[in-house]
Amino acid sequence: MKEIWRKYLGERMPRYTSYPSALHFDRSVTAADYAEKIDEIGLYEPISLYVHVPFCRQLCWYCGCNMQVENYYSRARGYVDTIIREIEITGRKLNGRGQPTSVHFGGGTPNYLLGDDLGEIVGAIEGAIGLTDSVDLAIELDPRILRDDDVHHLTSIGFNRFSLGVQDFDPTVQSAINRLQSFELIEACVSDIRAAGVDDLSFDILYGLPHQSEQSFDDTIDKAISLAPDRISVFGYAHLPDSLPRQRLIDEATLPGTQLRGVLSELADQKLVDAGYHRIGFDHYAKPDNPLAKAAIEHRLKRNFQGFTDAAASALIGFGPSAISFVDGFYAQNEKGFVDYRQRVEHGELPIARGLQRTKRESVIAAAISELLCNMKTNISAVLRSAAPGDAIRMCSSLERLEADGIIQWNGDAISIADEAYALARVVAAAIDPYSQPQIEHATAV
Repeated sequence: MKEIWRKYLGERMPRYTSYPSALHFDRSVTAADYAEKIDEIGLYEPISLYVHVPFCRQLCWYCGCNMQVENYYSRARGYVDTIIREIEITGRKLNGRGQPTSVHFGGGTPNYLLGDDLGEIVGAIEGAIGLTDSVDLAIELDPRILRDDDVHHLTSIGFNRFSLGVQDFDPTVQSAINRLQSFELIEACVSDIRAAGVDDLSFDILYGLPHQSEQSFDDTIDKAISLAPDRISVFGYAHLPDSLPRQRLIDEATLPGTQLRGVLSELADQKLVDAGYHRIGFDHYAKPDNPLAKAAIEHRLKRNFQGFTDAAASALIGFGPSAISFVDGFYAQNEKGFVDYRQRVEHGELPIARGLQRTKRESVIAAAISELLCNMKTNISAVLRSAAPGDAIRMCSSLERLEADGIIQWNGDAISIADEAYALARVVAAAIDPYSQPQIEHATAV
């Protein structure tokens, strides 16, 4: 990375998995509002489904997810009954409308649940909403708690996309985040998954973790490449101990500084690209024959709460506590606490706690940011037309500074990100985001 660009690395920019971000959601949005939006879904409109499983066997200190450590499976079994009830309530609201193209189980730890219970949830979706043989069923897995027959059971249910939470292979790093899992364990899991015929396997890797060094992370990336996953996501760890008390268990003195974080990100990118992976957006990588890479090449790539995706659907329906749904510019988030979530569902309600209806102006900005992050280029003419005069001036000023630093090329209303500046894509997005203007102005002033 050019030295002049490093001043941007220390700023916290939105991840832009939604726009505006969930920080702007409020309680003015109701379950009735969400029900009205569900009514607008077309009969054959493609939709994606997300199922949140909040349970984990052990607390990982870095984690930012809505989760809870659960020692009694009976309580998890009760959760299965509740989420099935929510699925049935939503299915009645849909009344046959919408055609699922993908279902994603996230968490928490989805494989905390027994295979039979996961199968019950999938069966409930099939009965209440409908599934076809072409639907992609994806699941995030904690390799430490995979049981001997889990992979076979999951593939028999229909799961065909698997994601392993790897994070880092170095034992010192793993100990510092309370997630010990050997390379041999991951290797065995990969072997089982491949033996079951799965050809879409993803790894999640984090940089910015305690005790990471250039040498240790180089080794982690080499080991990941040796196991040949079809996709790899390389995320930057966000240390937010004020918001996430569990992160206070991490010794801040052992965290890599801004400069080293940049080095680790670049190292992963270079090694993965050299190994034949295609860069997808700014933090995903995929083999050339993977559907995600094909979607990027064909300009079908999208960005949602799961990151970059090849899912055809624009509407997303979420189930479980804290799950977020999105329908035509409307966000609706479920109750975050399990008790509140369960009570709402047991009363036959859609458990919506808060959300947001995008304005026309926000929809224009959202489209431009999505295009920028997915394709590294966008046209901002509609954004400039919709902007207030002050916002337009600040936006152009920020873009001029980014252009002067060589991060973007700006031709008329078209902007594109320099190939080697991919890691600063969110900085460029923030430049056309009125909500993030103070952040980008601070970064350029450093």
